[in-house]
Amino acid sequence: MHKRTLFFTALAATAVAVACPVAAQTSPSGQTAAGASASSVDQTFLTHAAADGTAEVALGQLALQKSSSAQTKQLAQHIVDDHTKANEQLVALARQKQITVAPEPDAKAKQKMDKLQKLDGDAFDHAYAQAMVKDHQAAVQLFTKASTGAKDPDVKQFATQTLPVLKNHLQMARDLRQESRSSGQPQSSPPNTMQETPRTSPPSNTPPTTGAPGGRSGG
Repeated sequence: MHKRTLFFTALAATAVAVACPVAAQTSPSGQTAAGASASSVDQTFLTHAAADGTAEVALGQLALQKSSSAQTKQLAQHIVDDHTKANEQLVALARQKQITVAPEPDAKAKQKMDKLQKLDGDAFDHAYAQAMVKDHQAAVQLFTKASTGAKDPDVKQFATQTLPVLKNHLQMARDLRQESRSSGQPQSSPPNTMQETPRTSPPSNTPPTTGAPGGRSGG
């Protein structure tokens, strides 16, 4: 419990530190001069992407701490590295466009982290893989839409450049999920293809008798 509290406290502190330069430019109404005229589509995309990206980093760090699976750790490390880089680019882009973002996991993501905290071993690996598949399916959909529908060319370029990374994460997560399913299934014995040949009595070498032992022929 203490570890989880420290984890979220550090995460919140990081989010505040990153968001402060952007928030400092906002008006009392919560909008900036440039942000007020920015496309609502672009604002929504950057806001959601910032929250989701921060959540993926937090979940990846959790997997690195709890999992003993090399494949799970490999996926988690990719996600932490790639999403950290993408988050930095996103915050810089939002600052440039004077759009306020709060890179902090939402309530749903925090609930997911709480559930994963309680799992260990194969159960954790499978749940983490399942969560990454679901999260990255949503992320690919979000970034695909922004790559074609964003109004600002810089926002559109960011979405387009990040999309292949998310697709790669999704494929890795699917592979991990399949691996965790296979390893969790009990091994069944192979079918016995050898048919047992019924036993037969060996042929007798004794010639058949035609009369009673010691009998005499009549005459």
